Amino acid sequence: MPPKSVSRVRPLSLFVCIGTLVLGGIGSGDASANGPERISNTTPYRVSKPSVAKGRTGNAKLTTRALRRKSGETDVELTTAADLDTDASPSGSIARVQIATTDARGRRQMVKEYPDLAANEGYVAFTYTGLARGQALRVEANVTGIDGARTDVVSAAPAVKLRPDLSMQRVSAPSKALPGVPVVISAVIAELNQDVGARAACVLSVDGIETDRADGIWVDAGGLVSCAFTHTFDTAGTKSVTVEAANVVPWDFEIENNAATTSVVVRAVEPFDYYELRGGSEETRRGAHYQDWSTRSDGSIVYGRDYESDSLVTEWNQYIEYYAEVRQRFDLSVTRLSVMEWTGGAVVRSFALDEIASEPNGCVARYAGTGPTVWLYICQRLGLNGPLTTLSYVSTAGEVTYFSNGYDVQWHGAADGTQTIDSSYSWNYAESFHTVAPLRWGSTYSIDVALSSSDAIYQGPLTMSLATQTISHSTPWQCGEWGGDWGWERFCGDSTDSRVIIEGRTSNR
Repeated sequence: MPPKSVSRVRPLSLFVCIGTLVLGGIGSGDASANGPERISNTTPYRVSKPSVAKGRTGNAKLTTRALRRKSGETDVELTTAADLDTDASPSGSIARVQIATTDARGRRQMVKEYPDLAANEGYVAFTYTGLARGQALRVEANVTGIDGARTDVVSAAPAVKLRPDLSMQRVSAPSKALPGVPVVISAVIAELNQDVGARAACVLSVDGIETDRADGIWVDAGGLVSCAFTHTFDTAGTKSVTVEAANVVPWDFEIENNAATTSVVVRAVEPFDYYELRGGSEETRRGAHYQDWSTRSDGSIVYGRDYESDSLVTEWNQYIEYYAEVRQRFDLSVTRLSVMEWTGGAVVRSFALDEIASEPNGCVARYAGTGPTVWLYICQRLGLNGPLTTLSYVSTAGEVTYFSNGYDVQWHGAADGTQTIDSSYSWNYAESFHTVAPLRWGSTYSIDVALSSSDAIYQGPLTMSLATQTISHSTPWQCGEWGGDWGWERFCGDSTDSRVIIEGRTSNR
């Protein structure tokens, strides 16, 4: 029975641009400094089931394999090269081939002869139907042009195996991202047929356009591997993210499962329409030393000190006030507020509220119970020029804050509309007193406030320059003496009062 086809041109080729998927640090070297050890993709992590069978006579080599397609056809390939998946030209020529099926004892059953194949040089392939998975074969080839004028008879014993089936199991990416900020995208690839492994290119595409790839990856028979990418989205919108196992070698059993897709919503970052920042820090040191002597009205003398006081008090008050306007309406039940403040390279405060309010309308008063407490006041209204949202963000100075009648009602009004006015105050710190000194401010103070909805992120980052003013007043040690209704008194004392005031203000206009 003649073969269905005799190929004179190699139908398979390996993508030879072998790359390295870099995870962690830049460059190779000490794994402890740059993350896990990096190994070139040219080195398979494991080959549990080789796809080829080999034989050798003299200097002549024979590499063969028999891979079954999903359609039921089996491709039997022979080469004089060491690898079937290489672009290197094989040496010598295959002049004659005999392919036979064998039983469990290795005895030949059906035999096919191909006596004149010299024109195929060092590679030849045949395609058959009716060969079952696991069928053992005996392949014998006459190889010329390697050991001088001698014809080498080389044999090998491959078994029929299923072609590799690389399946993209899943693609993982953040559901939301920001323009200009890199995100990590990963994918998991499995080999399903468990007979042979395969090489491929792991290719990332966004909206149908290739953006990144890892070439020459290897998936062992029955194995599971991951690909990792970083990608930066340039524009806002819903992006289709696809990872595909492409250029599979040997040919893939099933190409319909080679890719998986997910979506990423890239939200626009837009500035608040108006936003301003102002703040101040005041460090005050007040102290005095008093001594007081007196005589009785009957003229008797009191020796020593009737009274002495030595005190030094340091107070440190800081406040921040931030205000923003944006012509946008938010569903405050699913809107996130995030805030970060920093000065002199150190973070002063950082927090987030994932659910600002359960009701999206009107004004909302919230606080974050960190030290010092931050008071938030967010209002939404619909005006002649469309929707408007305002945000007031305040951390007040001092130990406590007293509320006016109007302010107190905003925070303590009942859900049914009942308003109870009761003069009250609140500690500015989580505890009733604060013993840790606040952070000393640098030459600038920065804040980044963001309102994040499902559609967009509005931000108002500002940095204000700080001006420093020092005010001090002191009275040197001095004494005095005078008489009165209760006798004579001698007084000595001194005092000091110094303040370091740091202030700043800025806006986006």
